Amino acid sequence: MNVAQDLDARWQRARQHFDAGDMDAAIAELEAVVAQEPRHPRAWLLLARIAQGERRCRAAVEYARNAAAAVHETGDGSALAETALLLQALGESLMALRLIGAINLNQAQALASADKLAQCLGLADQHEPALRLLDHAIARSAPTPALVFMRATTLRHLGRRDEATAEYQRCLDMAPAYAAAMLMLAQHDRHADAPGQLERIRNALLVAAPGEPATAALEYALFIHLDAAGDTDGAWQALMRGAAIKRSSLTWQPSRDAERLDAIREVCRGPARPRPQEASGRVPIFIVGQPRTGTTVMERILGNHSQVASAGELNDFHLQLCWQTDLLLEHVDPLLVRAAADVDLAAVGRGYLQRTGWRGGDRRYLIDKLPANIWYAGLIHQALPAARIICMVRDPLDTCFSNLKELFAGSAYPYSYDPLEAAGHHLRLRELLAHWEEVMPGVVLAVNYEDMVRDPLAVAQRVMEHCGLPFEPECVDLERNITPSATASSSQVREPVHTRGIGAWRRYAGQLEGARTMLAAALPQSAFAAPP
Repeated sequence: MNVAQDLDARWQRARQHFDAGDMDAAIAELEAVVAQEPRHPRAWLLLARIAQGERRCRAAVEYARNAAAAVHETGDGSALAETALLLQALGESLMALRLIGAINLNQAQALASADKLAQCLGLADQHEPALRLLDHAIARSAPTPALVFMRATTLRHLGRRDEATAEYQRCLDMAPAYAAAMLMLAQHDRHADAPGQLERIRNALLVAAPGEPATAALEYALFIHLDAAGDTDGAWQALMRGAAIKRSSLTWQPSRDAERLDAIREVCRGPARPRPQEASGRVPIFIVGQPRTGTTVMERILGNHSQVASAGELNDFHLQLCWQTDLLLEHVDPLLVRAAADVDLAAVGRGYLQRTGWRGGDRRYLIDKLPANIWYAGLIHQALPAARIICMVRDPLDTCFSNLKELFAGSAYPYSYDPLEAAGHHLRLRELLAHWEEVMPGVVLAVNYEDMVRDPLAVAQRVMEHCGLPFEPECVDLERNITPSATASSSQVREPVHTRGIGAWRRYAGQLEGARTMLAAALPQSAFAAPP
């Protein structure tokens, strides 16, 4: 057996051990492979996946970096997309971008994964390069539904509304059963041939497999159209069918919130760390809360400021906690929170600033708009005492309803597929916010969504003062902000500030009665917004 044959035999044995669940044997074979051929990206990638499964953060990152080096040295595009997306998921965004930029994207293997490469660029907030890559791939090879879908989504994020609509429609012309495209088109532009959209969704549901993720997307798309037509009974039924499918795929339990809150109370007990009078260097602004509570509108207002840039929703603080504890766990895992009590949080802060330093150009302030960072507010304050934290708070029922009607990606916001679970989560977040006010008063600025949309100028002035920014009243003009937006509300954030979302839950008051009763019993009347 020659060297190449021996290497291939080891690789095949490693895969067999991995598939059989024998990770120790798989690791032994993989280590032999990379010792013999360090430029074997697939072996490094599999080592990284095993380390991920074993929650070994630093090993997973190092293996992913080695995979990137192997792809770069060999110029092999077959593992490019998988490596870039893994780097992105592990917080190595800049390395992922450099890797994509260094590979010949004319080779067939790279072109075949252009949609995934564009996804990686988009996750790093590089939407214009993503569009150029997609256009290049479509010009060099036959357009596929996946390429056209990703191009439509990229155009949507860039605010090119009509072009995005046309591309979603082109995707559906090519693949009429493309459920994700039906949902995205309904979210983005439900008015574009609305009867045709609705007919296509209904036809797809007739042949959809029960319980499949694609069926959930179709039900959510159906909800959007029936809700717009005023058929609240039919819309709610579609929403609950889709939500039940999604909820059945998630292992999250409501008790998880209580465990997180207990862990945070143990670890973050105050007192607050003094904020520097004059912070030097980059100042992060964390916009937190629950999704669909105005976090994106606040981001767009602050992003208009001459000293502020936005990086979108980053997972970097969480990943820095994972790095320092060497525990690769889900966001706000109680085990991770308790382990954070024994790490150097200043090192977490330095790592965060280093990882995000390439974002934002020469702007002094950088927005990180990941809503779930509300759970980490106390750790953020200890790690980054100069950081500003703004928590958006919305009417409890509008918050629950706005979360319920959103099909989030992956396992994000798992509470949002059942009205009572959504209400319970909202109550935990209110408890959490009260805890932050008790142990570090004045550090987290709570901003009511209703105040923001009713008097954006006054709220903007208060928020800018909290952030240490000079007041720029023109920032409230959202149409001035032409930067990309990749959030769930990216099709709406370029509209002027409006009050239409206040009291939206009332159309479904009967269906939300159980959630209303739970919330009303636990919260003061002042927590509920008056209708506009």
